[in-house]
Amino acid sequence: MKGKTILLAAGLLFAFGTAGVTAAEFFHFALTGSAPEADATVAAPGEVRLWFTEAPEGNTVGIRLIRDGAAVPTSEVAADPENVAVFFVKPAAPLAAGSYTVSWRGIGDDGHPVTGDFAFSVTAQ
Repeated sequence: MKGKTILLAAGLLFAFGTAGVTAAEFFHFALTGSAPEADATVAAPGEVRLWFTEAPEGNTVGIRLIRDGAAVPTSEVAADPENVAVFFVKPAAPLAAGSYTVSWRGIGDDGHPVTGDFAFSVTAQ
């Protein structure tokens, strides 16, 4: 039995590695992607969209868009109606050229709060 457990664990680690997913992302609430992507330089996006490993607990996802230390006005956080693990906000006005930070938070079904942030830049139009 011990040998089967070791083989199963090795198989799971191999599967996570080849899929580009860490074990922590598989077993816990975590950010798996975003649009714009972290560190990207893009034309002004109409929304900031985040993909998580799972649906959050209740209504716990928060997304803030920040420029020069100040919050950028956005819509309320909304869930994608086709995917319960995807959330987005829309800027209240077109984003000006410059650097932005996306700060996010959420709580997974294990009850642990998770937070993070990443930056992206908007090009001049």
